[in-house]
Amino acid sequence: MVNRLIHSNSPYLLQHAHNPVDWYPWGEEAFEKAKREDKPIFLSIGYASCHWCHVMAHESFENEQVAEYLNQHFVPIKVDREERPDVDSIYMNAVVALTGHGGWPLSVFLTPEGKPFFGGTYYPLVSRHRLPGFLDVLQAIQEAWTKKREQIEDATTQIYNALQLQYQTRYKGRSFDESLISSATTYLLQAYDWTYGGWGKAPKFPQPIVLEFLLRRYAQNPNLARIRELIEHALQKMSQGGMFDLIEGGFCRYSTDQRWMIPHFEKMLYDNAQLGLVYLYATIVTKREPYQTIIEKIADYLVQNLRDPSGLFYSSMDADSDGEEGKYYTFTLNELRQSLTQEEYEFFTASHHLAPLESNPQWMVFQPFENTLFAERSPVLESIYAKLGQLRKSKTRPNVDDKCILSWNALTLRFFAEASKYLASERFLDLAITLATAIKQWYFKENTLFRIKRGEIVSTPALLEDYASTILGLLALYEVTGEVEWYEFSKKLANLMEEKFTDPQGGFFDTSSEHDLLILRPKELQDTSTPSANALAYQALLKLATYEGTILDRLDQMISFVNLLAENALRYPLSFSSWLILMDQILSEPKEVVLVGSGQELKPFLQALWSNFRPNHVVCYADLPIPSTAPTILKDRTKIAQKPTAYVCHLGVCKNPTTDYQEFDKMLGELSV
Repeated sequence: MVNRLIHSNSPYLLQHAHNPVDWYPWGEEAFEKAKREDKPIFLSIGYASCHWCHVMAHESFENEQVAEYLNQHFVPIKVDREERPDVDSIYMNAVVALTGHGGWPLSVFLTPEGKPFFGGTYYPLVSRHRLPGFLDVLQAIQEAWTKKREQIEDATTQIYNALQLQYQTRYKGRSFDESLISSATTYLLQAYDWTYGGWGKAPKFPQPIVLEFLLRRYAQNPNLARIRELIEHALQKMSQGGMFDLIEGGFCRYSTDQRWMIPHFEKMLYDNAQLGLVYLYATIVTKREPYQTIIEKIADYLVQNLRDPSGLFYSSMDADSDGEEGKYYTFTLNELRQSLTQEEYEFFTASHHLAPLESNPQWMVFQPFENTLFAERSPVLESIYAKLGQLRKSKTRPNVDDKCILSWNALTLRFFAEASKYLASERFLDLAITLATAIKQWYFKENTLFRIKRGEIVSTPALLEDYASTILGLLALYEVTGEVEWYEFSKKLANLMEEKFTDPQGGFFDTSSEHDLLILRPKELQDTSTPSANALAYQALLKLATYEGTILDRLDQMISFVNLLAENALRYPLSFSSWLILMDQILSEPKEVVLVGSGQELKPFLQALWSNFRPNHVVCYADLPIPSTAPTILKDRTKIAQKPTAYVCHLGVCKNPTTDYQEFDKMLGELSV
């Protein structure tokens, strides 16, 4: 028995194609059926590597009694949130407005017009731990739909009005300035968990966007020693083991405890791309070599486990295997005794915390007492980890969600490109060029950008986050290669982005006119697990304007809207760090570095340039003759006395050009003051 989801290309939807529930994919067919039969819609949103999505599917969606009731009284719709974050955004905000919290699986009840009137997240099959049973919820909704329609209509109106306010830029305006950035920084320092690292208690998320903001602050203000202490403390605690996989590399989604020890085991591409970038910047800022080991282990994990033959990267690896969360990643004491020598077992248990999983206490998560990446690893420990790696290979590997999402691949492109220039790494450069080439080949068709690739099929028009992330990734690659192809492509995408997504009231919508019409056009401004698409769009446009010599015009266009976010960035810096990064970029006034010469001639200049973190610089270089499609700030530049020449400028005012790389290094230092 199969349902309509069998025709989907989404791994998540295909997981549900054999449910007895008569699922519909998101689309007109489902809504027309609901209108024709006057039935409410049950909307279920999740993703392929979501543990609790699997639990609810097994308990309820594979249950014949539940399926029969759902099919008789509702029109059930399944959505992959990673394919349609725009749909997820609207209904997640509705559930948060109703219940005060959200998460996945997301379970929402809609009118035939698509307007929400009730919802929640995970429902067990039968009520437990103060959670109502799913069948009880269905029956209560059906009774209300039949007998209390007026109350449903009232609830629908209230929720819809609340959603309209959510997507209006109603934030209290004030001008942002250096004092706001400093106050937000102080808040982050005070709210930080100086015992275990990170912010909050449990569950604890790694917050890479916040850490990137703080790294940028410290790089420009090295006298702020407390920021450096926070960065080093956070990065060491997160990588100690548990949430960071010491055997195969890569970070899990989040920690279920305060100590980063017991993770929620799925591994997401976007987390590892962003954390890779943070550890990279920390390597340059702090000169701590162990961070580079973590960068390499993240890359190893991505290449060995999530790489598509095209050079793109898959979305995630599941938390579950053999139907059990964490089974692949954990070990029983008996497995440890059988795999290790007596000496190794005693050494391991004496030097590591061992914590049982709540779901299955015989399975142990381990974490060293001391971060082994920051100390000299003993040969005994190397042998132990190698044997545990072999033990893992005997287990069933978790499933991989093998769809390739453009925005997540673009975050990965930026990580690889930045790593290639700051580490002078041919490996990362090859990965970046291959990835950028695949992005251009697969996602850009007939002047349209797409979001999803799986197998040979490309689908779903790109969202704002796809455009903005891709532009920034391409510009990072352009800075390291000097290949004007990547600059041209980024400009083309920026023009399309402004054309398709601009909100006349300011900022950008998350969706374009190419997307199907939703009850509202979403416009998320907060950071989530990835940066705000609006903030990324403005960061990309600011950088392009600097290349084109139009930065003052661009600032005139964007300042008033950015000011609307200032108060929220001050009050909620954990949720608006990408806007703080943008504000800091604006206040720092991007610097221009232009180099003229061959790659070989410019080698000492580039070494001087990338020996330090340059967060608010735009860089371009080329040999003569300058390509006609090069950035405006590169045009009309020439060599002095036929020697490689450096130009360093700020808001259109340039220092005297130099052919001496040591003088160039000195100029960069003066510019950073």
